[in-house]
Amino acid sequence: MPNRAADSQSSRHSLSDWLALHELDPVTCRRILDAMALENAAPPSDDELEEYQIIDPEVAWLRAVEAMRDFLPEQQRIVDDTFENSAKIVVDDPDKPRKALTLDNGSGAYPTIVYSYRSKPIDELTIAHEFAHAVQIVASQGTFVPPIIREICAFLGEGALLSHAGRRHRTQYTHLVQAWDKANHRHFGVLKEGLQAALSSSDTPYKYAWNYPIARYLALQIADQCSQDCIWSIFQGKSSLNDVLRELRFPQS
Repeated sequence: MPNRAADSQSSRHSLSDWLALHELDPVTCRRILDAMALENAAPPSDDELEEYQIIDPEVAWLRAVEAMRDFLPEQQRIVDDTFENSAKIVVDDPDKPRKALTLDNGSGAYPTIVYSYRSKPIDELTIAHEFAHAVQIVASQGTFVPPIIREICAFLGEGALLSHAGRRHRTQYTHLVQAWDKANHRHFGVLKEGLQAALSSSDTPYKYAWNYPIARYLALQIADQCSQDCIWSIFQGKSSLNDVLRELRFPQS
């Protein structure tokens, strides 16, 4: 999810600013959107699953950390350091939408993670998402990281949790996959369509939601194709979006 540093002036920016920030052009952006497989936008299955085993938020956090350790085995010290020192604040009102936000408190300070927890599979994925944001903030050491890159890291964190659960928590895994599929339906459906529509005018006011479909799609490709060094470079903020596209051998304008 967006962090404080990302969006303080988002209402003043436009599509052209967003494209320039990521060194993107409309043609390449449309190519990325077109590359998203149609099946990724298919409605999620309504098949009945085994009853979801409710877990405490403390357990969800430990699983997210374990998953990130497995995903970035050479960076376990930073993963543990981020977990131990980042503030975690639960803010929940059942009558309001869930909250998820990771605050970048500046160079030399650890992030603050604000989240809701209602003992649902989506809450486990949210914790993994926000924790990956926190790891990225610590790893980048004050370097400005564009929002698509930040969200790539966060979605890589969700993917790490899915892989971890698939190996160690099979019952939970099926529920996490269902929640992931529902999110895919939104990111590769309505959010993708919103960005496609926005590309028709360079003056369209900026929306943070534009970052999600591209970041989610590229995170899937990165997890399948990129080395540990490449992935860590993304977390450190050393790789631009163009660097990522070149690594994936994606055609650019």
